[in-house]
Amino acid sequence: MRTYRPKSACLLLNLGGFELRMHEHVTVARRLGRTLFSLTGDGLVKVEESAYAVPANVLALSPAELSVWSAMINEQLRAAGFAAGDAIILAAGRRHRGTLPLGTFIGCGIQLGA
Repeated sequence: MRTYRPKSACLLLNLGGFELRMHEHVTVARRLGRTLFSLTGDGLVKVEESAYAVPANVLALSPAELSVWSAMINEQLRAAGFAAGDAIILAAGRRHRGTLPLGTFIGCGIQLGA
């Protein structure tokens, strides 16, 4: 059996309806990363510091908003010193949940954590 080593950080990304299953998503994220961050409209927010910081719904953002938002997140990730190989994204919503590596294209040619 293969054991999984948690990453330094798990970033929570909202695919719509995240808040309806928030407790479940956070429980899964705690197994994936030692520190959890919600990707909010204000940028990275540690889940431990703000339990109700629901991630921004990336599907509701216009291409221009998505570009500005992802640039802000990318700056904060670099400033925090995250290595792309030691962070993971948990993209989750009402019906879907899955992991993405840091640096994944999230739409409109925009990479998260690039």
